[in-house]
Amino acid sequence: MFGPHPLSPLMYPARSLVLAVALAVVPRLLAAQPPAESGIARDAKLRTPLECLHVALVDASDRAVAHTVTDAQGMFVLVAPEPGVYRVRFEIFGWETLVSPPDTLAAGAMREHEYPLAFTNALRSDGTSPSAFIEALRRREGAAFHSASARPPDAPIRYPGRMMATGASGGAVAQYVVSERGTVRADSWRPIDFTHEEFLGALRALVPSMRYEPAQLDGQPVCQLIRNNARFEFAQPVPYITLFN
Repeated sequence: MFGPHPLSPLMYPARSLVLAVALAVVPRLLAAQPPAESGIARDAKLRTPLECLHVALVDASDRAVAHTVTDAQGMFVLVAPEPGVYRVRFEIFGWETLVSPPDTLAAGAMREHEYPLAFTNALRSDGTSPSAFIEALRRREGAAFHSASARPPDAPIRYPGRMMATGASGGAVAQYVVSERGTVRADSWRPIDFTHEEFLGALRALVPSMRYEPAQLDGQPVCQLIRNNARFEFAQPVPYITLFN
């Protein structure tokens, strides 16, 4: 039988030497590692994770130096190119961006935070057409990340008959994930705001017909969290609908 073999006293100096070398190497390894920001993005009201949300790391000059999208748990990691002062920017296309307070990152540092987010303000078009406004927003995007772009739907959205009969105007906003294939993930759809349930129902009925050019991260298709803002305007002789998605 073989039992425990006690270490020879002659082996202790060797073990101590290996430990000392390892401890000396660790600081150099940490110093060689780039700093990073990580965290979890959650809906501030519902506390649910925000999946496929576009997240960017911006430097002191407000330049985006890294991009990613959150996973199913709302988690993300952004690696900085070098030590410095950075902020985390959260974006839903067409809505006001949310930005974290600055963090000073040293070499090898890893910041971890939970971010409760409330996207409440849609960007204003200042009188330009929806298509011109969308194109202007896309021109502001860098080469590393491109937001998903809507194709013409397979079927048009319809003005609710009862709302038209009463001459009612209003709107609805819904949030959902566009997949890497450019389709709306039906299980991700949820209402954000609406003036009447009829308008929200018309927006919901459009989902099976919606198609997108998917978002791209470093040239590869990725999922993206999107908001669809529909305005129903009753006018004579023809009511009209404006979609921003």
